[in-house]
Amino acid sequence: MKKEKIKILFFIGTLGSGGKERRLLELMTYLNQSENFSLYLVTKQTDVMFDNFFKLKVEWISLNSKKLSLGSFFEFSKIVRKINPDFIHTWGNKYTFISIPSKLFGKNIKLINSQITSAPPKLSWSERLISRLNFNFSDIILSNSFAGIDAYNPPKSKSAVIYNGLNFKRFIDLPDKKQIRDKFGISTEFVIVMVASYSQNKDYDRFFKVGQALQKLRNDTSFLGVGYCEDDEPFFKNAVALCHGFPNLIPIPGTSEVEALVNACDIGVLFSNTELHGEGISNAIIECMALGKPVIANDAGGTKEIVKDEWNGYLIQDESPDEIALKIHNLLGQPETLKKMGENSKERILQDFSLKKMGTEFENIYRTLS
Repeated sequence: MKKEKIKILFFIGTLGSGGKERRLLELMTYLNQSENFSLYLVTKQTDVMFDNFFKLKVEWISLNSKKLSLGSFFEFSKIVRKINPDFIHTWGNKYTFISIPSKLFGKNIKLINSQITSAPPKLSWSERLISRLNFNFSDIILSNSFAGIDAYNPPKSKSAVIYNGLNFKRFIDLPDKKQIRDKFGISTEFVIVMVASYSQNKDYDRFFKVGQALQKLRNDTSFLGVGYCEDDEPFFKNAVALCHGFPNLIPIPGTSEVEALVNACDIGVLFSNTELHGEGISNAIIECMALGKPVIANDAGGTKEIVKDEWNGYLIQDESPDEIALKIHNLLGQPETLKKMGENSKERILQDFSLKKMGTEFENIYRTLS
């Protein structure tokens, strides 16, 4: 008798640009290779920024109610009754909350909660409340960092950490570095890149001020700030204003060629607004590392789990833009150290952040709870 497939219903707001969105796509890519799973995806929005998604065998359903409301509970519950999944796997606290009635009144449905993707310095009372409810009704709570577990403090007895996994095939046959630099109008010898959304959680002010400070020391380095942003996004407008008069400081409102662009750069940077936001495991960081780049980032959250100061980059605390610029200046003047840090970055990712490793750990969760 043919074994019945395990049905997994994933629930997320969108497959637009973002870290957890990329992580879910990678997981579906891994599971799609197996004949043991039937995959379903429910989203609130119809944006899909990942072309690879359309190559997967995944049944995709978009909620009619674009704003989350009481009607969203009923609409999602109707979808669940029709599919009758073995697992509801949620990606976000609101989507976990909406899933609770479907889990309670479904037929032995297990709720897998992957809402923990960051490590905020503090939680609002509303976020603490909804998280407590979600954790209570979840069968297992998964975080992509130990820092996230510490920040949200879910019940230890049903919590686990699964690091992000990268599909290394994405980095094969990338365009020639010079070709990409020419395409983006880069003529300097060195390029520093920060890939992050233009939002209150990211500190592009600090990034571009470091670029301004470095230009006092040398004029052979460009700073690229590459991030998704909505039309008329004030944070992007602020970056454009800050870079005015500095032709080597270049804000870019997103690109579909992120991997190729990062590959053409020399150092990856990620500065967060640590008063509001704490990174879990940042896809932007591990993608830079996978491409053999040293990383400069905040000494906070899950970043400390992947970046080791002076081994594969620098962890930054309260240093001024001038002090950070001096670190970069010195590193660019030591090509062997720059190369070795990049090699250490790549080694770390190959060892612990492969798609196979992440996929196997998720697969074990599904099988254990079945």
